[in-house]
Amino acid sequence: MVSIVKFVFPSLWNSEYPLVINRIIDIVGAHNPHSIHLGLSFERLEAFRTKMSKIEVQERSDRDSAKLSELDHQRDALFKAVCTAAKVFNRTPMPEVNRHAARVMTVLKKHGSNIPAANYTAETKRLYDLTADFYAQPDVMASLEALSLKPLLERMNEINRDFDRLFMQRNQRQSETEKVDIRAIRIECDKTVTMLWNAIEFCCSEYGEEDYIHLINTINNLNSYYKHHLAARTTRRRAKQNVENEEPIKPLEN
Repeated sequence: MVSIVKFVFPSLWNSEYPLVINRIIDIVGAHNPHSIHLGLSFERLEAFRTKMSKIEVQERSDRDSAKLSELDHQRDALFKAVCTAAKVFNRTPMPEVNRHAARVMTVLKKHGSNIPAANYTAETKRLYDLTADFYAQPDVMASLEALSLKPLLERMNEINRDFDRLFMQRNQRQSETEKVDIRAIRIECDKTVTMLWNAIEFCCSEYGEEDYIHLINTINNLNSYYKHHLAARTTRRRAKQNVENEEPIKPLEN
């Protein structure tokens, strides 16, 4: 008797899990489950569609939070680089360089060196104010350019804008989305998938393979695809590679 290829569902990332579950629902649904004694098992799993959508939204919010942290580190580093460079240039025994550095430091001192210590919202505004102050003074901008610091300021401003845009998008999504217990949902859904596998294999044995062989082959094609990719990820992790920064496994083409 043919059997279903199994893989370890908990190994899927939260960003991958809903895609797999929804694909399984689509596959079984396309085989008219009610006519082949799988109606109840299928309905149990199909009931998780709404929860899969909530996981997707919450996972996107979590990814946004991680990206915000990364952008925050980047803008902090650029701000500190400008401050440090200006101080170094100000101590250089070259009068022209000192004059340029002094202009830059005057603006920096006005806005404070503790900007990176501020909360997300306050830091974003203070960096906007700082860059606006720089851009409003052509002589200071000329000094930044003379010290090769202008690209750092421009990149810091660009990252600050990216941070601000993503921060607002994330907060909007969070305000519109119900917080769910992803772990609890996945545990219950995993049990439901196992029940479906058992039902398919039982029915295949009880009623004959003819009505189930194509369904099982399609499921196995999907499961083998993810089993292979998850095993490869485990191998990379055991080899001390940082798999957390990898892209999620791409969905199998229909």
